[in-house]
Amino acid sequence: MNMTSLQNFWKSDRDMKKFVLAFCLVAFCAACGPVKHIMPVEMRHPSKSGVELAGKIVSIVCLEGENPSEDSFAQAMADGFAYTLEQDYGLSEGSVGVYRMRREEGAEYATKDSMISLLMDTGSDVVFLIDTVSFGTMSMGGSVKVAKPSSADSSYMNTGAMPFKVTMHCFDAMDQKERVQTFGGSSWARPDVYSNGKAGSSVLIRRAFENLAEEAWDAGVQVASPFLSQWKTEQFSILYYDSQKWYDALEKAIRYDWKGAMDIWLTMLRSPDSMRKASAEYNLAVACFMLGDCPLAIEWLDQADKDNKLPISDTLRKRIQARM
Repeated sequence: MNMTSLQNFWKSDRDMKKFVLAFCLVAFCAACGPVKHIMPVEMRHPSKSGVELAGKIVSIVCLEGENPSEDSFAQAMADGFAYTLEQDYGLSEGSVGVYRMRREEGAEYATKDSMISLLMDTGSDVVFLIDTVSFGTMSMGGSVKVAKPSSADSSYMNTGAMPFKVTMHCFDAMDQKERVQTFGGSSWARPDVYSNGKAGSSVLIRRAFENLAEEAWDAGVQVASPFLSQWKTEQFSILYYDSQKWYDALEKAIRYDWKGAMDIWLTMLRSPDSMRKASAEYNLAVACFMLGDCPLAIEWLDQADKDNKLPISDTLRKRIQARM
């Protein structure tokens, strides 16, 4: 081997040693630092209307006027509206209160002061006021023979058709803009009427009005649609180390057992390793956010930043603050 070849050999050997040293350093850092597990999570977002109802006490108030049919329709519609909100937001039956209030001539109900008064009276965070339900003219379709009638008096069916309009106001005590929002829409009620086929149109129309309750309930479901949650998939990082306790906490988080995972992460706060302690605090911030407690999530993130600022901390902070 000549001198040039020997020099090239030592140069190649030095490069290899540098590579091995760099690889060992990376492996050492990976062993000391946390590992990120990326979790896709379905997150609740505000409704299409922009009104945020999650975690709030909601009430519905119906104004009553001089038309008993319209008042009854509004009441049944409010019941359907309330039930649909309860189902979407995971509330117990009856959690959304439905109230009646007599309309006073000349009174203005769509004002901020009036809506705040309703909030105080109902003890709610958000109040919906069904201001107006107005009917158009009811018409009846032709008689259709029923294939298997339950009795002779139900041998034929007629379907009514009646347009109606709804005006509703909403006020959210937590809305920084302190605005009264007004929503309106129109649709058709189509009640079915059963008879022996000999009833006149006036009788059929009267019965159609008596059968409006189910149509009103369905209208309430339609009215609730713009206020239901929107769900979007977001990705969150959970930190863990090569330790059984960290694996156990991660497994609980993956199963969305956030409280169970928090119980384990809380035991890790006694660690003398600032990085591990900060990682546990970061995970606690994620869990609190998942459970809907944004202020507490920020507190845990503040503590994590104080102990050992993690590179992913700022991203999580922005996401939490956006939901506050």
